[in-house]
Amino acid sequence: MGISRWIRFAVTCALLGAGICAYGQEMKVISGRIVNKTTNMPFGNDVAVFIYSFNTVAEAQDAFPGIKDGGTIFANNYETADNNGYYQIRVPETGALIFKAEMADEPILEKVNFRMEINVALVGGNILKSAVKSADLTTIAPMPENPEIEGNSLRVKAIIPIPKNNGKANARLILQPFLLDGETKDTLKCLRPYVVDGKEYAMTQDRRMGFDDCTDPLKPYVRDIELTSDRMNIPWTDTIELKDPNKSYFVRGVVRFEDYNVIYFEKDYELASARVRRPLKFLEYSLTNRDLDPNDYVERAQKERRNTADKISLTFKIGKAELDEADTMNRFYMDNLKRDLLDIVHGEDTQLKEFHIIGVSSPDGTYAKNLQLAKQRMQFALRQITSVLPKRVRDRVYMTTRAEVAPWKDVADLMMADSLVAEANAIYKIIEQNPDSHDRQGRLIRALKFYRPTVVDYLPQLRSIEYSYVQEINRELTPAEILERYEHDEEYRSGRKSFALYEYWHLFQMVKDKDELFELYKRAYEDSKKVYPKGWVLAANNLASAYIERGIVDTTILAPFIDTRVHTVNKKIMHMNGITSEIVNPEAVVANQLCMFLRDNNFKRASVMAQLLPDNDRNRTLKAFTMCLGGYYKGGRNQQEREEAKKTFDIVKESSPRNRVVMYLAMNSAGGNALAERAMSELPQDDALTDYFWAVIYSRKFEADPNDIMSLMTAGDFLTQSFFKDEKYVGIASGDADINKDIYKDAESRYKSGSLY
Repeated sequence: MGISRWIRFAVTCALLGAGICAYGQEMKVISGRIVNKTTNMPFGNDVAVFIYSFNTVAEAQDAFPGIKDGGTIFANNYETADNNGYYQIRVPETGALIFKAEMADEPILEKVNFRMEINVALVGGNILKSAVKSADLTTIAPMPENPEIEGNSLRVKAIIPIPKNNGKANARLILQPFLLDGETKDTLKCLRPYVVDGKEYAMTQDRRMGFDDCTDPLKPYVRDIELTSDRMNIPWTDTIELKDPNKSYFVRGVVRFEDYNVIYFEKDYELASARVRRPLKFLEYSLTNRDLDPNDYVERAQKERRNTADKISLTFKIGKAELDEADTMNRFYMDNLKRDLLDIVHGEDTQLKEFHIIGVSSPDGTYAKNLQLAKQRMQFALRQITSVLPKRVRDRVYMTTRAEVAPWKDVADLMMADSLVAEANAIYKIIEQNPDSHDRQGRLIRALKFYRPTVVDYLPQLRSIEYSYVQEINRELTPAEILERYEHDEEYRSGRKSFALYEYWHLFQMVKDKDELFELYKRAYEDSKKVYPKGWVLAANNLASAYIERGIVDTTILAPFIDTRVHTVNKKIMHMNGITSEIVNPEAVVANQLCMFLRDNNFKRASVMAQLLPDNDRNRTLKAFTMCLGGYYKGGRNQQEREEAKKTFDIVKESSPRNRVVMYLAMNSAGGNALAERAMSELPQDDALTDYFWAVIYSRKFEADPNDIMSLMTAGDFLTQSFFKDEKYVGIASGDADINKDIYKDAESRYKSGSLY
């Protein structure tokens, strides 16, 4: 320990000596039963049995002679046992209790020593004549314990002491707890009410409700405890299921006393703080997505219609609807188009359904004449193109022609693209001045000086024929054709047109870019839901797998393919038709859904998935982490569950040095703390998390022994070091019940001031 630490140590000791201590201590609720050793029965109403609590064993030993001799008693707190001998009292884990009955010959001193239950048998004797000078309870002040989170369960408990004369036989006590968000302080939900009725109130209420329990909405929440005017301790516990156990929560409650018509007391209290003990949040583990074998989920090809469109340029004789035979390209274009059509006609699995042709003429000449000539040329071209088709085919093909005259603006646009700015602007001006007269535009443009040497050369570019045809294909496209469609057909690539499922299947194998595959998975999944009620399992699993890689959570994708009633994976089920079958609970699907639930912090649902997976080498670690995060790593209702819990604990513990420390801390016991301390040597000593673990270990040591000032100081130093190395631990420690509140405040103050010591 450095000099500065020793200085702080000396100052702290001086403060303690002066009766001033900046550090509080966590209390525990101890319960048990006290009986008469002679009869082995409770003392009942006739004898008062007192339980005195002391913060340290030494204090109890000092007070013991006085209690024994009937002298004045200076206890930190006291309680009395009920008629059945049961009691509850708050005391430090390292403190002590003294039990004394009015007729007992001798009191009994019990060291708490980390026990949660202490049962005592007292011997009856002389009446105790001493006076008890312990502070009287005058107000209701709940004594909450630090809550614990295991899996998705938040376990909370508190003792609500009721002062004498607050309750009465003709009254009802109602405790209405609420779960609140630890950060926003918003109320998330109402919890189960806790109701205690006085004897007279219960009888009268039954009569008022016509002896119908359904009439009183609070009747199901009435506890088997009787409200009286005596001092009482009301033990409240609850287990709350959380959607996100990584968030911060706390519980407040309204305590209300009412008689039949009047609320005579009402107050709001904190029942559980937002500081929670949960070392499992530091577990390190990875989630690996799994893929299905695509060969097990091949989709059949489907009949489809396919559109093909192209543009060709044909040269016609001037002023006529005949092709210019001198232009060899005319024959080239026509022959290629005819060959394509014949391939469709003669194909065994293709059929020509539609053929459409659109002709565009240049704007030179009058509009009406150009349009008429364009129509004649289109009819001529259609006859030439379709002349190769048999009559039976032509009769069954829907064919259309359309003729258009290109506007003069198209000529100006072409010239502008070639940087003939002045010439193009001259044409634009004529068009603007004569917007409704194509013929006048032509006359004025032809009168331009640059018309013959420049404009005429652009006119042939506007004489074209566009055609499109629709073919019906009754065959599976080749992978190359599918990839060609995906890469070059903008209608399909953009998603405006959908691929068939078998085409998606091939694309999954051929497309290599992960981002493109991700989009394909989404498209295939959505399109498949139009074909199958559940969707296509391959697309769904691929999408879920991609989500896991990207940290995206969606537990709805794979849910339709999992049936928890089938307690296994890869179960083949034959359909009612006796021909087709399906695989229920594919192993990869179950494993991915498990990962989704873990991402969603839904550890209980994840544990259900884990129970479906076979216990093999591939699944063993994933199953163990899932069960551990769900809280199933200790205890158990029977021998088998206890053995499974131990196996889970051991697998997670051995998975990494860090996880070994975490699991020992999760034992939440003196033995576990000692094992965690030994395991710390395996961690990187310059890491912020290592410092944080040391802070937890020494904070627990101080909680176990409030006189252990060295542990108090060391915990503060390690916690401060972790803050300086990584600021995120400031926020983590603020809600961690494993870090003593005052140790946290001291470390936070040092961090804010920039002083490590």
